[in-house]
Amino acid sequence: IQLLRVLVFKMFAKQVITVIFVLQIVANIAAQSPAIVNGDGIEIWNVTTKTDDYIQENRRQYNATLQSYLNEINSIKKSLEDQLLVLDKQKQLVLDTIQETNEKIDPLEVLSLPTKHCVQKYRAELPYASIVKDKIETCISSARSYASSIVSTPTSYYNSLNNYYNNDLRTNLNACAKSHANPSLNYTLCVTTAISKANTYTITSRKNFASSIESSHCSLSSRVDVAVSCTYTQYNSVLTSIGAATRLIDECINGYLEKTQCVNNTTTIVYGCPHVVYMEVKNGAPANRSANNPLEGIPSNQTCLEIQFV
Repeated sequence: IQLLRVLVFKMFAKQVITVIFVLQIVANIAAQSPAIVNGDGIEIWNVTTKTDDYIQENRRQYNATLQSYLNEINSIKKSLEDQLLVLDKQKQLVLDTIQETNEKIDPLEVLSLPTKHCVQKYRAELPYASIVKDKIETCISSARSYASSIVSTPTSYYNSLNNYYNNDLRTNLNACAKSHANPSLNYTLCVTTAISKANTYTITSRKNFASSIESSHCSLSSRVDVAVSCTYTQYNSVLTSIGAATRLIDECINGYLEKTQCVNNTTTIVYGCPHVVYMEVKNGAPANRSANNPLEGIPSNQTCLEIQFV
């Protein structure tokens, strides 16, 4: 009889512990739920409402996690586009420089025959704006084409987590609803188990996602560096060509205009005749039976006249 009493006591104690544990879970879920008063004036927790609220609250957290993933991914894409936009603005500055250079030397072609000759002789040294534009845009578009691949790994973690929420978690919660009445203790335990699995999956996903974002930032920096180096090569080539062409044109023109040399502070030696007329080579060609009269407009008292072919 004594042994029977001990066994009955242990079974009763075990049931009490189990009930207390279950009540703690329910109390945690329904901690702030409104109470429903029955006909006898006894307050009963609205377990159905609080279990559903518990599910919805976790879903809001899951949605916030997914949104934070998207924000990180889009931030990297935007950073790439912003930096490429700077290169695009630099492209426009270079194109403007080419245009300004052409606008500077174009009038020289109609100023005189020597300046026309010099400009036509060295204009080919100037870069063509259309070619420069295409090369720079190729550098930029090449970097832009990697926008998706840079964030491919973080995107895969986003898709996996989103798929888990929309499929695995939903399946588990639907199974709870089909297998257990709501409200019931078994339904509550089933829901908390499903949410717990989802939380564990989320924690693992967050760690992997954070690591992949760091790698994406490194890939971003690498692609931007390649684009900067590519465009710099074009910018340097353009500026070098412009500098060389304008220098050659200036030296050519100065070669026609400089006719004196200072020997000392008081003496100047004049080379050749100070009065010069320039003729294009085609006008002075031996096979040409006619040519512009170089003496036209020359005063009758002119002592000398130098004709230079250009």
